[in-house]
Amino acid sequence: MTASAIPVDVWADVTDPWCYVGQHRLGEAIAAEPAGAVVIRPRAFELHPGVPPEGMSTEDFYPRRFTTADALRDELERSAGEAAASGLELRYDRITRIPNTRIAHRLVALAARRGRGREALMALFAAHFRDGAGVGDARQAAELVAAAAPGLDAAALLTALDAGEGEREVAAEEGLAARMGLSGVPFFLAGRSVALSGAHEPEALRELLQAARQRAAQPA
Repeated sequence: MTASAIPVDVWADVTDPWCYVGQHRLGEAIAAEPAGAVVIRPRAFELHPGVPPEGMSTEDFYPRRFTTADALRDELERSAGEAAASGLELRYDRITRIPNTRIAHRLVALAARRGRGREALMALFAAHFRDGAGVGDARQAAELVAAAAPGLDAAALLTALDAGEGEREVAAEEGLAARMGLSGVPFFLAGRSVALSGAHEPEALRELLQAARQRAAQPA
């Protein structure tokens, strides 16, 4: 990252549709930026840490998450509509299990060591929401990340996971989120100084970047 680059830390969870939409819209917001002007840094946030390591069937999970069938239907329809407006496909009909996302977050952290964190995250988002893939399964998730991030090897990622790598980063990112009082995601922190919560349109995210640049230009 160059000295003038604006870092954007984004707390998100792999199984949250609004995080997927928000990350995609951030990509749209910076599409016209010069190369290296904005550095997106994914940060871990587990919305449902109580999901067991093997995951839960949607039949078991959804009644715990939503109070009524109407509330579930409204949320799925609303998120799918917003995603479609941004060119994303959410295939809830293909999602049969809700995964525990700890492994996925650790893989994103490992990819981030090579500067490929966002590619890893977006690959896991797409695999979960478009394909219904098992992103909570270490082997499958490692293969998805390796395919999306040049220079990464699935076998090496699995070895690193077995050694406990990525755990420190995830714990630190979630600890910082707790200290900041984050209760929902996506959450964007630009230039370590200006924040925005929610899956806003690209224009709002461009305004966030501009505010961060203005803050950075102020005398210390």
